[in-house]
Amino acid sequence: MKNTGICSPETMIEAIREIGIIPFSRNIVPGWSIQEMTDPDFWFTTSDELGPWDWKIEAVRQGIVYGKFISRKSAFATAESYKHLMNWRRSLPKYQIPVGRKVTAKTLDDKLMLLFSPILLESIRSKESLESSEIRSVLEELVPPEARKGIGGHLEKYLLPHIKKQAVDFLLQYLDMGTWTVVGDITRVYRGPNCEYKGWQRNSITTPDLLFEELPLFSDNPAWAKFQELCTEEQQPVNCTPEESRNYLLDKLERFYPGTRNSLEKLL
Repeated sequence: MKNTGICSPETMIEAIREIGIIPFSRNIVPGWSIQEMTDPDFWFTTSDELGPWDWKIEAVRQGIVYGKFISRKSAFATAESYKHLMNWRRSLPKYQIPVGRKVTAKTLDDKLMLLFSPILLESIRSKESLESSEIRSVLEELVPPEARKGIGGHLEKYLLPHIKKQAVDFLLQYLDMGTWTVVGDITRVYRGPNCEYKGWQRNSITTPDLLFEELPLFSDNPAWAKFQELCTEEQQPVNCTPEESRNYLLDKLERFYPGTRNSLEKLL
């Protein structure tokens, strides 16, 4: 894949499948991003061609995992590579808070995660998916103002009197980094008197466990059903230790980006 070889949804998906896991934007590993691999004519163009910002919809619907799991920023992965990332990330204590690990809250961010992340993850699991726009109202219903006030400090302005988008974004980035949540589907939003689409989108948030779960033979298939059809051969969990999964990803990525292992280790 050439550095500027991406010029369509098909070529972007091809690059993701070839490399396995790749951030959307430029980062500390030179060349390892959709941004750097995209033909400049298709990155932030002024024409009707919306480029990778729109092509990510097709990628998700073709079975590519998408979420903010590299440095809390958007990234893509194949099912195989993402399962290895899950195996590694979920072994780390700092990402086990949403599933009940008790830690000493040393910072306000820790207090926020301890209070909110288990509630948010359980809400997403129980409903199978939540629209991004729904999450604030769900959390406000489940976490009373007095509990939110207990976090205190500079975070209080993001939690009272209502939970603000910045707090939700921070929580979702943490859950994405822990591989507990990903984007389930992306829909285009058409606005204005002529119902124009100018890149506005709406995300649903789900769990990778649900994406990789086999569907019943007879069911009302959810929006991401196509993911299941395309990933049938990858249904089985990885059969290795978390450290082996980490090394698998590092070894694979270093073949594409030689001499960058230290930087890759920081990002994974």
